[in-house]
Amino acid sequence: MEKKTAPLIEIKGLHKSYFNDELETPVLFDINLKIEKGEFVAIRGPSGSGKSTLMHILGFLDHHTSGSYLFEGQPVSRMDEDSLAKIRAQRVSFVFQAFNLLPRTSVLQNVQLPLLYHPTIAPSERRERAEKAIAAVGLTDRMYNLSNQLSGGQKQRVAIARALITEPDVIFADEPTGNLDSVSGAHVMEALEKLHTDGHTVILVTHDQRTADHARRTIEIYDGRIKSDTPNVKRPPL
Repeated sequence: MEKKTAPLIEIKGLHKSYFNDELETPVLFDINLKIEKGEFVAIRGPSGSGKSTLMHILGFLDHHTSGSYLFEGQPVSRMDEDSLAKIRAQRVSFVFQAFNLLPRTSVLQNVQLPLLYHPTIAPSERRERAEKAIAAVGLTDRMYNLSNQLSGGQKQRVAIARALITEPDVIFADEPTGNLDSVSGAHVMEALEKLHTDGHTVILVTHDQRTADHARRTIEIYDGRIKSDTPNVKRPPL
């Protein structure tokens, strides 16, 4: 019998609190979820619901207080800092609401930034990877433009290309359309959908229902608890 592969991400009974002196502020309560490799999942909830905290834990930017987090079946709590740093550098990438691009630097240079000091990737491979990532988000014709010459939607697509260059297992997108108009936001969601179609795991955090509807599954979180976890049957046209 073929051995069943462990989920990419598995959370069991996870709790998260922040501590200030002796004051405890609980943020997440008894979170249970599984995310398989290749899924496109939206985590949706209002401001203060705990969705960004959950994303930071899933993306190895923060630690949970209790419960368990298994990444490909391996307990994250048993990983040392070197292992966690390697995962952050190579296996996960982030796209944030703020584009975080260097303003008077070309699209090509911005996308290559995560590999600039990589010890084993040659400059020629860095450029090859960057061109591939830029093509994946439909910006080949803007490759040599400075980032301050781009629209908001184009800047966010550059940020997505930059996240792609390390060839990560998971792309986390935190409110990626939050600063964009509806047309630019649709272009960004089209780029994320294409990444999912190409086999990437995409985890999207948003407060917006229409944005969440582009995913294949939505996890609703309120007051630090999962309220629902359902497939998205109908998705809006791009």
